[in-house]
Amino acid sequence: MEAAPTNTSEPEHQGEKEKEREQNRNFWIAVVQGAFIRIAFAFADSTTVLPAFILKLTSSNTLVGLTGSMTRAGWMWPQLLMSNLLEHRPRKMPFYVFGMSLRSFAWIAMVLCTVMVGSGNNGLLAACFLCCYFIRSSAMGISTLPYMDIISKSIEPQRRSRYFSLRQFAGGFFGIFIGFFFIRYLLSPESGLVFPTNYAVLFGCAAGATGLALTAFLQIREPIRPVQTARQPFGQHLKQGPHFFRTDRNYRWFFYYRMCTTVAGMCTPFYVPYALRKLEVPDATIGIFLAVVSISGVISNALWAYLGEKYGVRYILSWTTGLACAAPLVAILVQYLPSAWQVPCYFLVFVFNGAATSGSSIGFMAYLLNIAPSLNRPSYVGFMNTILFPFSFMPMLAGVLIGLVNYAGMFAISIGMGFLGFITTTQLEEIQQED
Repeated sequence: MEAAPTNTSEPEHQGEKEKEREQNRNFWIAVVQGAFIRIAFAFADSTTVLPAFILKLTSSNTLVGLTGSMTRAGWMWPQLLMSNLLEHRPRKMPFYVFGMSLRSFAWIAMVLCTVMVGSGNNGLLAACFLCCYFIRSSAMGISTLPYMDIISKSIEPQRRSRYFSLRQFAGGFFGIFIGFFFIRYLLSPESGLVFPTNYAVLFGCAAGATGLALTAFLQIREPIRPVQTARQPFGQHLKQGPHFFRTDRNYRWFFYYRMCTTVAGMCTPFYVPYALRKLEVPDATIGIFLAVVSISGVISNALWAYLGEKYGVRYILSWTTGLACAAPLVAILVQYLPSAWQVPCYFLVFVFNGAATSGSSIGFMAYLLNIAPSLNRPSYVGFMNTILFPFSFMPMLAGVLIGLVNYAGMFAISIGMGFLGFITTTQLEEIQQED
């Protein structure tokens, strides 16, 4: 009697199809989550909306720079601790939920402070806002590592640049309407809302969009991958950082790139104060600036997606660094134009900055995930961001520099550091670590 033939190809094929469906499902859920995050950023943009808010409260360039520094410092400082807490855990989603919930509550606290303190005590309101904003930025740092680990497990390396491009595109598309219609109207006299109530509305919208992002991401089915068998003692965990730098050339050069571009980015919180003070644009123009940034980001996403898939993520980093240098260069040159041309040409600053910000966000996250070994991914990301913590205070230093060398001198320093950042990208290799 002959044995019945066995055919294992069909179950294997079904398994592959099921795996592909699961990856596609997680991919599009993550895109929706990313769009809501970008929308939250648009309502309280750290390069347009928040500098104008702080400048109106305090008239201090140093505090404008401190707000920009808090955006980075709060995001960076928890990550070394978080990497130690996360690396041995198969599921990272609970930590993401905690960070995002804290982030939403911080925005709600900002709304309450703004409404309750009002314009009667600008110093107290500025202090309350900065405290809440630091909590919000720290919460973002808590949620970043679990988010990036879940994304790297859910989306294969070949699709990561496309994913980050799509989330930027979707968020930027809505950012156009938020800036051009909603923020422009809200900050104009026609809205009927006086300062700071109009900004409280923006902070409330940011809280709502953050909550929707959390709700969307909870729908992802987090893949379970092999992890470290146990949590390392923190002292032993700290020793991994120098080991990464000694043994991984790309990790070392990527740190140099991040260091240079972080210093170069110190000028971004001051594009709006420069326009308000030197070019004397009305407050409602802030919404148009944000819309221009969003339009530039949306349009450039097609280029970043093409470069990432055709030539690799390293090319995205090179191009965006060049564009980041162009923005402060325009800011310097515009003062030499006839007065009628100054404001129209100044919009080019936000065109270049929007494209550079969009591309660098895509390139930074995709490249770091691509070079990080799966078992050490949280440590790779956490060490990189934590060691850059001192450089997060460069915007505050830029506020001090403005008093010493004026806006043009500070912009020139940013251009020089951006050029050094461009040189470092030529030393990077295209690597894709598989799980």
